[in-house]
Amino acid sequence: MDHATNAPTPRSATAPFVVRSLFCPPPTRIDEALGQDINERLMAWIPNIGIFAGKEEKIRASDFGRYAMLCHADTDDPDRLLLAAQCFAALFAVDDHYCDDQSLGGRPEKVAERLSFALTAIDPVYLPAPFDKELARQQMRDPVIRGLLAYMKRVAQFCTPSQVARVRQITTAMFVTMAAESPWRLYGTQPTVAEYLASRQVNSFWPCLVLIDPIGGYEVPANKYSLPEFHHITALASLATTLVNDLYSAYKEHLNETGDFKLPYLLAARHNCSLQGAIDLAADIHDAVMEEYEHLHATLMKGTRSPVLRRYLTGLRTWIGGNLEWHKHSARYHV
Repeated sequence: MDHATNAPTPRSATAPFVVRSLFCPPPTRIDEALGQDINERLMAWIPNIGIFAGKEEKIRASDFGRYAMLCHADTDDPDRLLLAAQCFAALFAVDDHYCDDQSLGGRPEKVAERLSFALTAIDPVYLPAPFDKELARQQMRDPVIRGLLAYMKRVAQFCTPSQVARVRQITTAMFVTMAAESPWRLYGTQPTVAEYLASRQVNSFWPCLVLIDPIGGYEVPANKYSLPEFHHITALASLATTLVNDLYSAYKEHLNETGDFKLPYLLAARHNCSLQGAIDLAADIHDAVMEEYEHLHATLMKGTRSPVLRRYLTGLRTWIGGNLEWHKHSARYHV
């Protein structure tokens, strides 16, 4: 695979970096009281699981409850919105505990091994005795896996078997691409920009986007969800929302020096520019993705008569707008 070897990326931009206005729909709903309620429910759940031990107040300030409220405006059911918040918490815990936060045990040399074992929480493993009990004991020793098991139990409460299978498939794909980052960190190599963007389409918020219809209380049939044009628009939404994350997390990663392979660093190396200049270039890429998304969204809304598919398209657009609003204000990215 064609990797670009890297000279050290310049860290000379004035910090904090400025993310210019992005091409993105506005949030559909801002109900701060509802978001706070969901956040409090989530914070009652997290200590029972054990993820983010010692960092509960930082997680409270991250405000995953507000994130859920913003992204799922077609329901005000706290129990359904809590599922979205639990998804955020469980999957961000994977990233923090395994990849990014050394204080939580993140080690690049262990990422692939840990993600491989974490799959046992996403897709059940059926072992004969006594290995079934041995597996369960090993799972319970890892707070991330406890979080994933608890999250998947909640998924099963709200999702049809087909929707559960969708959650499993997309989350497994994300784990594969997450594992690909660890060699970039370990060996000091950088992917090409194209390779990075292809990876980021999957190592993304897609495992959260798959909950749009079950949280809304309906189901996009599998054969409709997998139509090429609906796969296309979901992939665009996945990439665009994750590029927002790259932009708003750049300052924190700049301070922590967690790796030179995220998009702004790749662009800074490729164009020999400051990180602020690279932030602007990354914003341009985000907007190009969103322009394609908007064109496809308009085409599908015009050509689709199915109320379920139109509701899904509206939910996808809501998710995009809510995602940007959360990133702008979450304490997770304000250092």
